Amino acid sequence: MKLDPKRLQQHYPLMTPEAESRMLNLIHGLPSQMEEKPMKRIALRTILIFSLITILLCGTAFALVNQGLEWYYNHRFTAYQTHEPEKYQAIIDNLQSDLPQNSQTNDEIAIAVQNAAWIADQHFLAVSFIAAPRDPDTVELHPLWNLDADGAYVGDGGCEAPESDGVERSVHWLWTQEGFGPVSDMVAPGKELLLINMEELYLEGYRLLGDGSSADSYRDEEGHVHTILEIQLDFLKPGYEKEMQTLMEQQPELKTHYQQLLEQGIACKSLIENDTDGIITLTAPYTLTHYTEDDQMLYHGEKSGTITFQLKIQ
Repeated sequence: MKLDPKRLQQHYPLMTPEAESRMLNLIHGLPSQMEEKPMKRIALRTILIFSLITILLCGTAFALVNQGLEWYYNHRFTAYQTHEPEKYQAIIDNLQSDLPQNSQTNDEIAIAVQNAAWIADQHFLAVSFIAAPRDPDTVELHPLWNLDADGAYVGDGGCEAPESDGVERSVHWLWTQEGFGPVSDMVAPGKELLLINMEELYLEGYRLLGDGSSADSYRDEEGHVHTILEIQLDFLKPGYEKEMQTLMEQQPELKTHYQQLLEQGIACKSLIENDTDGIITLTAPYTLTHYTEDDQMLYHGEKSGTITFQLKIQ
């Protein structure tokens, strides 16, 4: 199997020379003999592709960043250590790194899963993602929800003088490590603001969601954006179906909503319980939005992408 170093650098510009050397050595060392059966060859190819993707991702600038789940729960969100120490320890004990993964080709950002934790007995899943602009000299990447984080932006149709406590509300503000202010003041001169949003996980097309599910996103000093998704897998709890039926009876006006959640939960539970190899494939969609003062384009002009990864559940 051959790999052109120039094409490798073209598609993975963040890869260091050392990582490229390791990658080429691995490729050159792969066996070249034919497999006995076509099916076996296809399986080997699939495994190889996932492995190479993981190596490529680890060879980027992401390898220099150590802000996965362990860092997150020790520095940014420490409530579990105080209020739910057993949950915190379970997360640390069940960390999975170097996950096989793949993402849609994207010319604007590189994105990867740093690590994840599947805690079966607590019906809990946590995943850490990291994203970085491919051209950091001209682009700043920030979480979408850091734009107008106070929720006080007033656009067309609002108050003619949208000002409160001396704060101008007719322009968009961005929350950064340096503070909170108008976008023009918070983004480096000459750079474009790119906004990323990740909030959901899917299992074979079914959305994973439960009470207590949450998302957090922040930008580090190197300009990478980290997103942490926590999914409370309520549908795996004993008595889930009965609980949902009770909610439908108590709140008939929301029966359709609860029915959809129930059907979705039953489907996810079946996929997980009937899994035969102890590995599931999850997909995380994300959007990228180029900042503009045109609200129509800002709120409706986003581009979509996905990253898919495999996780051990047994």
